Amino acid sequence: MKRLFLWLLMVVLFTGAIVGGSLAFLYYHITEEDLPEKAITLAGQTLDEPVGYQWTVPILGGMVWRELDLSPGSAIQTLDEPITTASAELVLAEGMTESATTLLLQSSEGETLFEGGADQWTDYTFPQDGVYLLTIRAGCEDTGQRPGKAYGWYQYQCRFTVSAAASVTLSSESVRQGDTAAIYVGGLLGQQSDPPVADTDLGQVWFAPVSGGWIGYLGIPYNTPGGDHTITVEVGGEALTATLTVGASQYTTTTLSGGDATAEANAQFRNKIYGFYTQGTNEKLWTGRFSPPVQGNIFQPYGAYLIAADGSRAGQAANLTYVTTPGYEVIAPAPGKVLLAENLLLTGNTLVIDHGCGVKSYLYHLQDLNVSVGSIVAQDQVIGHAENTLIWEVRVGNKSVDPAKLTQTTGGLFFQP
Repeated sequence: MKRLFLWLLMVVLFTGAIVGGSLAFLYYHITEEDLPEKAITLAGQTLDEPVGYQWTVPILGGMVWRELDLSPGSAIQTLDEPITTASAELVLAEGMTESATTLLLQSSEGETLFEGGADQWTDYTFPQDGVYLLTIRAGCEDTGQRPGKAYGWYQYQCRFTVSAAASVTLSSESVRQGDTAAIYVGGLLGQQSDPPVADTDLGQVWFAPVSGGWIGYLGIPYNTPGGDHTITVEVGGEALTATLTVGASQYTTTTLSGGDATAEANAQFRNKIYGFYTQGTNEKLWTGRFSPPVQGNIFQPYGAYLIAADGSRAGQAANLTYVTTPGYEVIAPAPGKVLLAENLLLTGNTLVIDHGCGVKSYLYHLQDLNVSVGSIVAQDQVIGHAENTLIWEVRVGNKSVDPAKLTQTTGGLFFQP
């Protein structure tokens, strides 16, 4: 019995020695080469020379941890190329997180201009051209999961020159009738309180502030002349130009039914509706594709050639007409504010919803209305009920566009600069 006990003790001690020796071997053989990926990019330029770090590295999945650290030094990496944009995109290495990353930006005179997290840096705009010093501490936190992963940070210091220039970017250089187009004015330093002003034969452009500049929208209606159209944008004392090419769309033909509207109905419609073409908020209220406002089939598509009962041409459709079931719910196509909720002689129960930046939905011939003027509506919120048909019109300013394209995230309204 005594020999068995001694033998078991020797086995335990021998096993412990092997495990301990293995852990010690692994512990002391963890080096800087075993640390996580360290290359990050700023404005497309690589930073891979950290001046310091502090990492906790797992051994055998986290049975033991080892800390490796290097006190930050004073070395500064100078970027090879100047930054020519109003902001500098930071791209972290795989495994790093924004929540574990902080930045400190200073002017060449040592004044602190920015101090905060990576999520805040996304919206930062340089105040002016010049030389800057940026300190970045980027890494990841302990997730608490097992097997464990290394956590900690690298610290980088870089010097760079900002030499930005205002620029105009279109969502697309060519569009078709019925489309929308976006105009992004970027490269603007500091706080631009005055929006750009666009001059074009395509209509009024409504601009909203975004990170590093402004974005505006154009409607390209069914009757826009094909060919090249010049857009001139004035901002900060500069005049910038871009060219948008418009192509023709193919449209169907629809025969109208019913009699002509009375002069009184037409006059009331103009008095109630036309004013909204130049009114509204410059704030963009939509975030994604628009929803069809009702369940049903499209009887009359946008741009359809309208033929009167006597066979004469009666123009083209500036909207969609749905054939639906009376009593079906009508929903808000996108978030917005109700500007009009009223029964009109020409269009029956009528709603006008402002989605911002000149974009508005006009909904005609509802059975009833569930909202009133001033109501803030969410996308897909029930705003009324349908009759046999429902007309949905979307305009950017006074320019009509094809609503069906907005339900497919097609066009400039969904452009991300």
